[in-house]
Amino acid sequence: MDGEPLDSEVRRADVTANVSRVAQMQPVRDWVNDLVRAAAQSRDVVVDGRDMGTAVFPDAALKVYLVADPWERARRRLIQTIGRAPTDEEIAAETDRLVKRDAADATQSAAAKDAVPIDTTYVTQEEQVERIVALALSSIQNRGNR
Repeated sequence: MDGEPLDSEVRRADVTANVSRVAQMQPVRDWVNDLVRAAAQSRDVVVDGRDMGTAVFPDAALKVYLVADPWERARRRLIQTIGRAPTDEEIAAETDRLVKRDAADATQSAAAKDAVPIDTTYVTQEEQVERIVALALSSIQNRGNR
């Protein structure tokens, strides 16, 4: 925000515990989606979110749907938030929270039918970026060939 990273703030437990509830508020969803669409009006964008490819940008030229084993997702999230290797007990508790949030967000978290799925369970972040960049470059090239 205003040039400052907020990664740790948006991943705090009190924030993530309320994301689903706030995201279900239609006026909030409409306001955020309008802001995101406005940002994409005159430029290509990369956006991240559970319903970007279905509700916000259903006509996007490229949609990527990242999936990973819940245990691995929880382990990665904890490393991000606590800055160390988590214990199995911590991972189990975080996995439970993620699975519950996924269930609460089920209508928002379905993949778009034309999304390219990438299972990131055993893929490094660098490999994920490489795959997505390759897909984006191919999409841009195909768009230019039309």
